[in-house]
Amino acid sequence: MLTKWLTFSTLSLLLAGCSGNAATTWQQHQVSSSGLYQATLTCATAPTVAIFQECALQLSSEQALPPDLSLTVDGGMPAHGHGLPTAPQAVPTGKVGEYRIDGLKYSMVGEWVLGFWLHSAAGQDKIVFRFTF
Repeated sequence: MLTKWLTFSTLSLLLAGCSGNAATTWQQHQVSSSGLYQATLTCATAPTVAIFQECALQLSSEQALPPDLSLTVDGGMPAHGHGLPTAPQAVPTGKVGEYRIDGLKYSMVGEWVLGFWLHSAAGQDKIVFRFTF
């Protein structure tokens, strides 16, 4: 009887792990330095070493986003004194405030910062995400 129960329990756990109900996305929320913008960084998976990350940035504001808004991406590991191993780009998707992040890769586990510098005729601002993996 115990063997049947253990077999059933093991199969149940395996099937639960394969059900697809588990959240696979990774998200972080941040407010810009000036407080004008709110940002959500969403990636298909948690940060991983040596593979390109599939991420998007969604910006919002109490007021309309500037039509000439452009973003520059930067980041690195402050404790190690180096930047990202790649030069990621924030590419507008065509939806208001939504940007696809192309070329984002991490070189090692540890504490990272990922920054987005916002440029428009109205001024500049920045959003910085801090995380460890």
